[in-house]
Amino acid sequence: MNPVRAAKGSPRGLFVRPKERHVKLVDVLQDNLAPSPLSASLPGSPFVRLRALLDAHAPGAPPVSLALGEPQHGAPDFVLAELARPTADYGKYPPITGTPEWRHAVSDWLGRRFGLDAALLETPSQILPLNGTREGLFLAMQLAPQKPDGRVAMPDPFYQVYAAAALAAQAQPVYLPAPRATGFLPDLDAIAPETFDKLQALYLCSPANPQGAIADAAYLRKALALARAHGFLLLVDECYAEIYDAPHVAPPVSMLEIMQAEADDNAPVIVFHSLSKRSNLPGLRSGFCAGGRDIMQRFAALRQIAGPQSPLPVLNAAMLAWQDDDHVAANRALYVAKCDDAEAQCDGRFGFYRPPGGFFLWLDVGDSAAATLHLWQAQGVRVLPGAYLTRLADTPQDPASNYIRVALVAPPEESHAAIARLVAGLEDFTNGSKPVAGGTK
Repeated sequence: MNPVRAAKGSPRGLFVRPKERHVKLVDVLQDNLAPSPLSASLPGSPFVRLRALLDAHAPGAPPVSLALGEPQHGAPDFVLAELARPTADYGKYPPITGTPEWRHAVSDWLGRRFGLDAALLETPSQILPLNGTREGLFLAMQLAPQKPDGRVAMPDPFYQVYAAAALAAQAQPVYLPAPRATGFLPDLDAIAPETFDKLQALYLCSPANPQGAIADAAYLRKALALARAHGFLLLVDECYAEIYDAPHVAPPVSMLEIMQAEADDNAPVIVFHSLSKRSNLPGLRSGFCAGGRDIMQRFAALRQIAGPQSPLPVLNAAMLAWQDDDHVAANRALYVAKCDDAEAQCDGRFGFYRPPGGFFLWLDVGDSAAATLHLWQAQGVRVLPGAYLTRLADTPQDPASNYIRVALVAPPEESHAAIARLVAGLEDFTNGSKPVAGGTK
C-alpha cells in the first residue's frame, strides 16, 4: 500500500503509512496549531485558581465550603415530583421558544413580580427559555452591533462569562470598577466618551455578584438612555432578583420595568432570569431571557440554529416553579435570617455590611488570597478571593483584591457554625497569626 503524504505545512519529508496516519497527523497538528487569541485572553476560572491555591495544603479542621454560590436549601417538592414523573417527552425535540404553557407561566410571574403588562412582551420571541442563563449571556453578545475596534463594558468584579462572550465576539472587554465608593456599582458617568463611541454592549448585574448592590430605577434609566444614544446593547443579569434583604430593602427593580415606564417594547435590552437561585434548582439549568422586540426576534433566529433547547420535562417543571411564589418567600426568609446571624457574629468587623441583594458577604480582609489560604489552613473554611474575580488587580482602580466572597448557601445551622469558624480565622489573620504551608501554625 502506498504511503500517504501529510497535509501541506507538515514537516518536510513526512510520509506515513495508513496504520500510522492518525497518530502522525495528530502530532503534526499539535506541533503547528498556535493558541487562538480568544483562548490566550480568557480570564482564568476563579475556582480553578482557588484549587491551585488550596489543594496542596491540608485543612486545619473538617472542610466546609463557603466559596461556591450553589443553593442548598432544597428544591421545591412539587418540582422534583414533576421531574420524577414517567414521560415520553424526552423522545421529542422541544421548540426553541418553549411551550405556550411555560411562556404563560413566565409572563404571569413577570406580571406579579414586576407589575409588567403582558402587552410589553406579547411577541412570542420576546420571552425565550435558556439552559441556565450562562449560555444565554454568552450567546446574546454575538448579536451586539459591530463597531471598529469594538468594546464591551462590564462591572469589575465580574462574572467571567461576560468577558468570554466579549472576546468570542472579537471585542475588547472594558472593566468598570465597582468599589465601595460608588455603591459597588460601576459609575456610568466615569465612562470615557471615546469608549462609548466604540461600545457594542454593556453588561450589568443587579443585584450584583458578589457585592449584592442593587441598581435603582434612576440608574437603570440612565443605562438605557446611554444605550439608545450610543447604539449599544444592554445585557442585564437579574438572576438574584428574588433574593433581597426584606423587609429592610424593597424588591429590586427590573430593566423591563423601565421599558414599560417609557412605553418602549423595542428597547435594545435583553434581561436574564434563572431558577437556580430563586428556586434552589441550579442543576435544572433552566432560566429565560426577555427584552426588546427586534433584538429578541434576532436572538430567537440565532437560537434556532445555534442555541440549546430546553427539554420538555424541564420546561414543565420550570413552569410549576414560576407559578409558585410561596417557596420563594420561604427561601428568601432563610437568607435574611442567615444574614442576621452573620451580622451578629461579625459584629462590625472585616468591613461587614448587609448585602441588599444576593446571598454573598463581601468582607474586607486586606489581602484576599492570603486570607483565603489562612482560613483553609487554620479553620478548614473555603472562601473565594476577590482577587480572582477582578481583572484590575495591581492597579489603582482595583475594587476587589482586598475582599473575600462568602456564600451563605448552607442550611442555617451549618451556616452558623461555618461563620463562627470564619470569624475566628479572620481574627487570627488580622492579628498577624498566619499558618504556613501544610496546615500548621
